Amino acid sequence: MAKKLLAFAGLGLALVVLTVSVIQNRHLLVDPDVPTAGAGFGGGGSPTSRPAAGDLTLGQFDLTDLTIPRDEIMRGGPPKDGIPAITDPDVVPVDQADFLRAGDRVVGVTLNGEARAYPIRLLNWHEVVNDELAGIPFAVVYCPLCDSASVFDRRIGDETLEFGVSGLLYHSNVLLYDRTHDALWSQILFAAVSGPYAGQELDHLPWDLTTFAQWKRDHPGSTVATFNTGHMRAYDRNPYEQYFRQDGLMFPAKGGDDDRLPEKEPVVGVVVGEVARAYPVARVAAAEGGRLVDELGPAQVVLEARDGGQVRVVAKPEGAQTVHTFWFAWVAFHPQTELFEQP
Repeated sequence: MAKKLLAFAGLGLALVVLTVSVIQNRHLLVDPDVPTAGAGFGGGGSPTSRPAAGDLTLGQFDLTDLTIPRDEIMRGGPPKDGIPAITDPDVVPVDQADFLRAGDRVVGVTLNGEARAYPIRLLNWHEVVNDELAGIPFAVVYCPLCDSASVFDRRIGDETLEFGVSGLLYHSNVLLYDRTHDALWSQILFAAVSGPYAGQELDHLPWDLTTFAQWKRDHPGSTVATFNTGHMRAYDRNPYEQYFRQDGLMFPAKGGDDDRLPEKEPVVGVVVGEVARAYPVARVAAAEGGRLVDELGPAQVVLEARDGGQVRVVAKPEGAQTVHTFWFAWVAFHPQTELFEQP
């Protein structure tokens, strides 16, 4: 019996090590100008320097008017475009999306009567999809380390931007870059953090995080982005599954001592003007009828529980920015955030 227990424990340890290795293969940079976190699920690894490799340097990006501390930008993944963003994805009608399982999570976008779903299984490996519906160019962004999903209009001023993955992280959250200016953008800050638009925000668009089965019922005439991307990726598995189940982070993020919620508690974060508020997904599900209504700023925030413990933003104040993410990431970027409490 003792030998069996030891063998079982050894197998469990091997699975954890394998998972760490898989994630690190996607989240490991080597650039002497950028620190990297210590490995493992314990989080808080001290930054270390590594030799330069290839041409990956912060010099690849326009850092003019950088709004975040340079020394807190981490090596987070493969080099620039090593995680390849998708532009103009291949799509099929929802009733032909037999490559998805009923419980698979999708980010759904509906604009002017047109609807499309983006599987998390796709976003795990690409993180950004540049697309267009009803004449509106937008980006679907997902950071697996934060379980953060958001959708925003790619137009700013007279320009329409296309986004890629920089290979860098800030507070364990993906930093994007735009292909026009090579400027950096933060998903959870909702804004450019360098370059000609530093400090400016893009308009966030409505999104629905739900299961494929729920989306198919709600949007039978929609389309779905496929795995026909031109890249060889293991779309049938989730390299972050163990990370989601374990305590601790792969990369450090400020705010880890804010124990109002467990660090990986899923929340919907909403910002209106100077007010930020987090809505735990579990509290949305526990609300009467799975529908939570709250007053925030000049109007209401309305959230609705979906299949599989997901959530939909039904209504929000004009100009509000919204993101689904883990608590640790939200509070790192919004340390003064309010936390919705049931009345």
